[in-house]
Amino acid sequence: MVVDTAVLGEQQGEKQNGKKRRKRPRDPKAPAFPLRNWLVMLMVIISGLGLIGSSTAVYMVLRGVLYQRIDDDLYMGIDGWAKSLDLPPGMSTQRLPSDYAQVRLPVGGPQRVINGKGSPPDISKIEQLHQPITLPSVEGSLEERDWRAMATIGDNGSIIVVAKSLDQEQNLLRNLMAIQFVISLLTLALMGVAAYYLVRRALRPLREVESTALEIADGELDLRVPEWPRNTEVGQLSYSLNTMLGQLQDSVEDAQLKESQMRRFVGDASHELRTPLTSLRGYTELYRQGATDDVDFVLGKIDDESKRMKLLVEDLLALTRAEGSRLNKKQIDLFELSLAVMGSARAAFPERTVTVDNNANSVPVVMGDPDRMHQILLNLVANGLKHGGRDASVKLVLREDRTNFYLDVSDNGVGMSVDVAAHIFERFYRADSSRTRADSGGGSGLGLAITKSLVEQHGGTITVESEEGVGSTFTVAIPRAEPADPVDQADSADSAESDAADVGLKVENRPSRRPKIRPVFPGLQGERRKPS
Repeated sequence: MVVDTAVLGEQQGEKQNGKKRRKRPRDPKAPAFPLRNWLVMLMVIISGLGLIGSSTAVYMVLRGVLYQRIDDDLYMGIDGWAKSLDLPPGMSTQRLPSDYAQVRLPVGGPQRVINGKGSPPDISKIEQLHQPITLPSVEGSLEERDWRAMATIGDNGSIIVVAKSLDQEQNLLRNLMAIQFVISLLTLALMGVAAYYLVRRALRPLREVESTALEIADGELDLRVPEWPRNTEVGQLSYSLNTMLGQLQDSVEDAQLKESQMRRFVGDASHELRTPLTSLRGYTELYRQGATDDVDFVLGKIDDESKRMKLLVEDLLALTRAEGSRLNKKQIDLFELSLAVMGSARAAFPERTVTVDNNANSVPVVMGDPDRMHQILLNLVANGLKHGGRDASVKLVLREDRTNFYLDVSDNGVGMSVDVAAHIFERFYRADSSRTRADSGGGSGLGLAITKSLVEQHGGTITVESEEGVGSTFTVAIPRAEPADPVDQADSADSAESDAADVGLKVENRPSRRPKIRPVFPGLQGERRKPS
């Protein structure tokens, strides 16, 4: 059967107040396209910002260097050759550098421009002396040009402005910007390609996880995602996912097993109840149609089938109570309990043998429900006596280790095969293939299932070892409890002596206060053996 894990997840999400867990709405700000695209875009944007920043820094540094060099030349010109030039009006100089200009404002005289290249600087914007400033050309010039200028006062009181054209420097800076732009575009393109392949490679494990998850959603619950080193994020993710998938698989398999058991339980219960009902109807129809006049025979058969149906219903109720009831736990002396069970078994099967051996070095005290523990042992002992025939004998042995006390219930019956023993604790399981064993007095097939459920409620385990033709041994392991006080132990021994006497047993006290049982009824024995 293939289980839809999505449906399973929704069912497991239904928790408190019986409300179904609501799906969290998608964040409208969440990315609407794949993560790898976001990562590539983010890397390209960051790289672009870095390139813009570096290009701007290079541009500003170079511009500052160029302007500083021009300013140094202007200072040298102001303090040197600019003051020594004294040309007649209207005459130009050949001693000025070609990219320099000079503007003179004599006191009370007209402005004279020397070597202005047809686009002299607009000196009206100068506000301070001996301070470099960038000036545009005057309006109406032949061409737009920027100047770097500085003003000073000459020896005769005239104002002298020395300016240098920025054509060469601005061309250099424009070429630098163009080169940086091309280099940045190529770098971003290469960065985008490299980022795409790097991100694709880095996200490859996530794609494998996605592929595996889709296959698991289709029912392949035994699949696991590949594992990577735990010191990486993907490795931690793969480990967590595999752990989750293992738990999910266990949960699904457990759910499937429980569903299968439930179906089988319902089917077997229906079948078991249908059989006696069919027999009841058959016998009533037989009598109604006049096929027999033997009323006692018909009533006897009806009574047998009614008892069988009652037994089945009682066993079903007992199993339900065993699985859902709370235990009234208290300290229990297992030896005392074994004596009580031995007496009950002797009363039910007076011709068969039951023995009890106590091989525990300490007082076998456990925490449990006395009635349920009595039911566990009596079920096992009665099961061995019932199926062992008239010569059946059952031996109950107590032993211990550091954590548990053990009760071994052994019989000399027909035994079981390995296949039968593997299913013996299942509900309605029977060693033979027949579903109806009314003639042979067969039970409902729930006794050992009830026993197993009760043992597990006490925190213990039950196992079986069997050999065909030799017999079977059921072993119940119950966790140890703190031993009772010495006075309580003495009272327990006295109680055991009293109970044994009630069923026809004599008890002989020992200094250890542990009773030794002498058989009064034939076939009923009990003793405490010292471990060798």
